[in-house]
Amino acid sequence: MVEIELEQVGKSFGGNRVFVDFSAKLMPGQITAVRGDNGSGKSTLLRLAGKLISPDAGRVIAREMEGGLVLQKTDFRQRMALVTPELRFYDRLTARENMDFLLGLRGEKLSEERYLSLLERVELSTSKTEGVPAGSLSTGMRQRLKLAVLIASRAEVWLLDEPGANLDVKGRELVLREARQAAEQGILVLWATNDEREEAAADERICLGGH
Repeated sequence: MVEIELEQVGKSFGGNRVFVDFSAKLMPGQITAVRGDNGSGKSTLLRLAGKLISPDAGRVIAREMEGGLVLQKTDFRQRMALVTPELRFYDRLTARENMDFLLGLRGEKLSEERYLSLLERVELSTSKTEGVPAGSLSTGMRQRLKLAVLIASRAEVWLLDEPGANLDVKGRELVLREARQAAEQGILVLWATNDEREEAAADERICLGGH
């Protein structure tokens, strides 16, 4: 299991200070919600936690819970997954082809049985996805497909930006259920959200921008 610690982090963009001496500890087995106004730094915090961007000051440390081994950037990235609204599938590839490609980058191979099981788990109908280019799927269906990729990735850290976006009520309930199940399995879940249900479902909360 992996924990992430941000120590007195500072981050600016174009002279605009987003974080100054910001500290937080993110624990495995918990859902942590980040809430704040647009522009308050929610997405930036996810990218800092995922070591996708570096702080201007302070440190972001990812370590093994047992033994305290500090994970280097390359090793850590193999153990975390980031899902954002900007994540795009290849429009001309099918759902299966997109999953095979994305998971192949992580060294994961998807059997047909596992693929069908994942579709059922995220409530995607094979009759509506089989042979259909991803570009023809609805935004809600593509969001469910992102969740299927996330589950199949076997990542120990989930970083989710507005995970319930473009989902109906059943879809948002699905996200909450999967996130809770992941936390119970020892996965660290961090999501940026302004959805009250997602905030209420979290074990810990980080409020930015005056909230």
